[in-house]
Amino acid sequence: MVTKPEKWQQINVVLVVDDDDNWCFVSKKILQKAGVGKDIITANNGQQALEILQAFAAEGKKLPELIFLDIKMPLMDGFQFLEIATKSAELDLSRTKIFVCSSSFLSKDKDRAKQYPVAGFITKPLTLEILRDILPSD
Repeated sequence: MVTKPEKWQQINVVLVVDDDDNWCFVSKKILQKAGVGKDIITANNGQQALEILQAFAAEGKKLPELIFLDIKMPLMDGFQFLEIATKSAELDLSRTKIFVCSSSFLSKDKDRAKQYPVAGFITKPLTLEILRDILPSD
């Protein structure tokens, strides 16, 4: 009997944006274990993530289906990234689910995230259970 893969197992590209290399590594391992994303890319800040997305768009590549975005990072934080990326004419994020991932428990951070087209706010760490809760299945 052939089982039909769940929708989240059909995700090709995931972008993890966080200045903590350990969190990027662990998130990548969890995503791989869950079978989410054939290609998991990491960026250490919002500026680097923006450059990755702009390069994808310039090359005509499909943008990541999922972005896990920290909010507190040097150079360009997650909110600055959201402000630029979601208003950019060259980036069509309409098929990208962005999840803000933070260790913050502050309601002001959650409220601010709601000002952008994000799919949700996740309190770190990312777990298999959280993935099952946030990603659609058939």
